[in-house]
Amino acid sequence: MPLTPFKEHFPNLCKRLLQTKASGHTGQAYLIVGDDIDYIEKFAMAWARTAACTEPNADGSACGHCPACKRFLNNAYPDLTVVRPQSKSRQIKVEDMREFEHILSLAANPGFLKIGMVVEAERLNDASQNAFLKTLEEPPKDTMLLLLSINPRMLLPTTKSRCQTISLLRNRQDYSSLAEQGLFKVLATLHRQAGASVGIRAAGALSNILASQRQIAAEYGEANRDTSWDNVDDAKMRKLVEEENLAREEAEYVRLRSQVTDAIQAWYMQELLISYGADESSLPNPEMLNGVNCPRVSSEEALQNIRYVSDFLRSLAANVDEKLALDALCLSISEKVKM
Repeated sequence: MPLTPFKEHFPNLCKRLLQTKASGHTGQAYLIVGDDIDYIEKFAMAWARTAACTEPNADGSACGHCPACKRFLNNAYPDLTVVRPQSKSRQIKVEDMREFEHILSLAANPGFLKIGMVVEAERLNDASQNAFLKTLEEPPKDTMLLLLSINPRMLLPTTKSRCQTISLLRNRQDYSSLAEQGLFKVLATLHRQAGASVGIRAAGALSNILASQRQIAAEYGEANRDTSWDNVDDAKMRKLVEEENLAREEAEYVRLRSQVTDAIQAWYMQELLISYGADESSLPNPEMLNGVNCPRVSSEEALQNIRYVSDFLRSLAANVDEKLALDALCLSISEKVKM
């Protein structure tokens, strides 16, 4: 049964969804939220397959042998449409949603449920969401919409109010993209006695990671810039619009930077757990250590490193120069001390 792998962590949720399927009352639009987009997408596919089954078992679970189930098993379900952010700005644009809606408006194959899935729905800008509201409120016949998000606060209230919310929160963050940027390899170089040169190199590498986040925020700002005021003669109005665009870009950067600082905090919390003897497999984010030689430190040093990170976060909150704050953090952790 598709939902079986999720029953251990979410037994009541799975039971409730199967009951809606068994009674023939599945919803038209769901907002599936959690803290790991890959996990959410696997769940969404499992629920989509369950909802699409044409010969469900008495408890609502998918039969596994009807044409819809067989198509899903072969990754060939004909009426599944997925849209996700593609560009570096990680946006789902109005034109993407218009194409998505056009496909949904086409007639489904006889006997098949049409399923539309929006992955990382928080990457829909306001214009994209507003353009999608009518379809979200009144989907085409025999259609189910699934919006997947790890940051639903970025969705408009009008979008969220049109969906039934499914929560898959497990208090676990996905740091895979930051791992690919080398964040944890950089942090692994920092330890007591490493010296100032190591600290400065690490601070430079972390600055480069934040610079890449700044570039993504700039692309986001450009993608969401209101161009309707570009040819307006009123200089004061153009200035106000430009300030609004810059504020939107800065807000996006602060959000992206917080993901980096969250990951740094998580790294040093895991360092503390290891110092107390925790097995790596039992850590909240063991994937951080993949291909990384994590320094072994005493619990006293681990606690001190967490204090250094707290000081670093307070500095950022107080608008201390970002580079200076990074230098202070890395030099403190890599300080040479008398043994």
